[in-house]
Amino acid sequence: MNMKIGIYANLFKDFGGKVTRALYDEFTNTGVEVLLSDELRSLNLEGTYLSRMALASESDVVVVLGGDGTVLRIAKECARQDAKLFSVNLGHRGFLSEAGKKDFFTESLKRILAGEYIIDTRTFLEARAKGNKFYALNEVVVARGTRTRVVKSEIRVDGALLDRYISDGIIVGTPTGSTAYNLSAGGPIIAPDVEALVITPISAHSLHSRPIVVNDKSEVWLEILNAEPHAHLNIDGEDVLNLADGDSVSVTRSDLKIGFIRLKGYNYYERLLEKMRYWSAIENE
Repeated sequence: MNMKIGIYANLFKDFGGKVTRALYDEFTNTGVEVLLSDELRSLNLEGTYLSRMALASESDVVVVLGGDGTVLRIAKECARQDAKLFSVNLGHRGFLSEAGKKDFFTESLKRILAGEYIIDTRTFLEARAKGNKFYALNEVVVARGTRTRVVKSEIRVDGALLDRYISDGIIVGTPTGSTAYNLSAGGPIIAPDVEALVITPISAHSLHSRPIVVNDKSEVWLEILNAEPHAHLNIDGEDVLNLADGDSVSVTRSDLKIGFIRLKGYNYYERLLEKMRYWSAIENE
């Protein structure tokens, strides 16, 4: 059976669709069946256009062109449909990406089609609030509203009081998300094979309030004590609910998992060092 490749691209990162077109041409020239996301209709490529869910359902591998935010927008669908994901970084840090646009169209393409890769499995969080359920690959955040100076909150881990915070918000993140908002807020980097969650206060108004790493089998429970007029529940960068005084959020590890394609020879620590050195050089220019 021929491999089916889905293409999901962020055209704000791929200006004019140049990388998307080149990828489409490369795949079609090798006889691979190519499926395209609905967002790519403006490129007028000959092919089948599908919604994100259908694209993930029909594809063996979804190639994502963009930054980490683009990956997050389709990761949940790929996880639910058991589609492998390969990310080509067209953005900035690209911690979730396996390749850059300069090195993708040669050796990387051949190795994917030949099955010469390994699967890097990452786990989602499940957040429950106000009768709703959400899934996050990076982080669940409770943050102050635009008119709220601070959020007063209480955090419990498996029912035991961890702390009461006066802060701009609280991050509950996965190892995958530890290099995202958590890192910017002063939290630790956690290797992806560590079974843990990290709880990080955002700009806490207390010297003793520090990030803490807990077992990922734990339930993290957060209650809003005071937030005027409300706080925001944010899932992987998207505001999904307003939270008022007395509202609570439960965060646990989900059974939902996604497989990232990594080319053989991939090493997490080498990739991390490469990304951190790059951004250190940029910031010091």
